[in-house]
Amino acid sequence: MLPKDCPKIAQSTLEAIIQDPYITIGRLSEVLKLSERTIKNRIALLKREGLITRIGSRTSGYWEVV
Repeated sequence: MLPKDCPKIAQSTLEAIIQDPYITIGRLSEVLKLSERTIKNRIALLKREGLITRIGSRTSGYWEVV
């Protein structure tokens, strides 16, 4: 699903989003034990790769795996 050169953190981020599409960046940070900045960077990577998209608003939306 992810390119082979994709960081392992991005893979774990994608797996967490698949398990809970409503997960927040703050919660991802807690679950993966990474900083929110790192999570934001990995989400940006996943968006650039066209693997995820955000549906709805920042507070009431969810992640969709494409």
